[in-house]
Amino acid sequence: MKHPLLNKLAFWKSNWNISSKSFSMVRNVNAVEKDRVGNIWYINAISKGLQHLIGGKSDVLDMLNLADKRKALIACTPFASVIERCGSMFSNGRFYVTDKEDNEHLDNGDNKYSKIRALLKRPNPIQSGKQFNKQVEITLKTFGFCPIYTFRALRSEIPVSMWIIPPELFHAEVDANIWKKSKLEDVIKKAWIEWGSENIYIESDEYFIVSDASANISVTEQELSYRHITDSLSRPVNNWISQMIARGTLIVDGGPKGVLCNDANGDIYGDNSLNPGEIDKLNESFKHKYGVVGKLFSILVTTANVKWVPITGNSEDLKLYQEDEECRNAICNALGLNPNVLISDSTYDNQNGAKRDAYQDLVIPDSENYCEALTKAIVGDDEIIIRLDYTHISVLQEDKKSAASALSLASNAVRNLYNDGIITLSESRKEVANYIDIDPDNPEGDFKQESQLIENNIKDGTQTEN
Repeated sequence: MKHPLLNKLAFWKSNWNISSKSFSMVRNVNAVEKDRVGNIWYINAISKGLQHLIGGKSDVLDMLNLADKRKALIACTPFASVIERCGSMFSNGRFYVTDKEDNEHLDNGDNKYSKIRALLKRPNPIQSGKQFNKQVEITLKTFGFCPIYTFRALRSEIPVSMWIIPPELFHAEVDANIWKKSKLEDVIKKAWIEWGSENIYIESDEYFIVSDASANISVTEQELSYRHITDSLSRPVNNWISQMIARGTLIVDGGPKGVLCNDANGDIYGDNSLNPGEIDKLNESFKHKYGVVGKLFSILVTTANVKWVPITGNSEDLKLYQEDEECRNAICNALGLNPNVLISDSTYDNQNGAKRDAYQDLVIPDSENYCEALTKAIVGDDEIIIRLDYTHISVLQEDKKSAASALSLASNAVRNLYNDGIITLSESRKEVANYIDIDPDNPEGDFKQESQLIENNIKDGTQTEN
């Protein structure tokens, strides 16, 4: 055996059926697992289902692997919390369907605007627009790309539904020579969804990909893949999972109190370990009657020739709670999110500032990336633009208050310059265009005739300047 000391541990047992439940260790141990060399370990409820290190076998989550990234959303709470918050903030956007001039239309004669708005409001039978958008951002921030399937009655029509394809199930074979290719169908030879035992092949106009990652381009890459910042998070994710298992052991099982071992000490019987029957008897007795959580007794009494070697340690000494903050901060920093967005006890100003930065530096750029791909996939090169707007968000309204104050100061200054005859009305409107939505190339806008009349009257002397 690789670790001879384990022969003396009363909580270890060899040759146990891996599929069997552990004996009655109520609310503490609900399963047993076998390590690489066949040893049996008792696993508590908290650690069950989490990846862990046992007996030299490394079952860790590899964040380079798409399937493991999906598991990390379940197994690693900080990772799931950060990704979920990004998705929630992204879903607060409001869709607008406009023309190139940013004007909304109720209809354009062929009901195209209405069809697009209906699709964005209910992309598929089981998701609303907000739910769909949230899943898009969660997928983007987890995997770095989000493939979306579009179902159309006719290829020339607006899609009637959209579905997010799980990235770990999406495959696209890339042509080896991509340098002189300008169309998607020339670059990607075939694409398919791995659906159980079946491969569902999809045409180039049946899907589109939203990505904020770098595509892997090399002569060795036969399948489309991406490099994303979450690829680097294997260590913090696995560190957090490991410390949670340790904390669960301390909380649920009371932690490692000590080692119960043979006390023969080289007498006439020799320095022998407990035999399997003795180990079974001690385990059975201890797990039925003794412990610190929900047990009858905390002291074991036995006539067996054993001794107790105490082990001291607690979560505070082991700095286990520190890993919560370290893992959260590492994930936030990787994704470009201020951790104060997630810290409930941070100051009001810090949290609002963090949220404002998150919208400006993370959410809004992601929305522009998403809407650009969405517009091209749904309406092609038409004159229709789809965008997400976040100006109604309260933390962004504070910027509007500051902008209004700046506009008030600027407009007073411009008015004084105009009244003193230093600048013309047209020049004043050009200056104001730096603060409000006025086309600097056509500053008169709807006021062209009125402003020209005012200036003519001033020249004729029929009107005085205010």
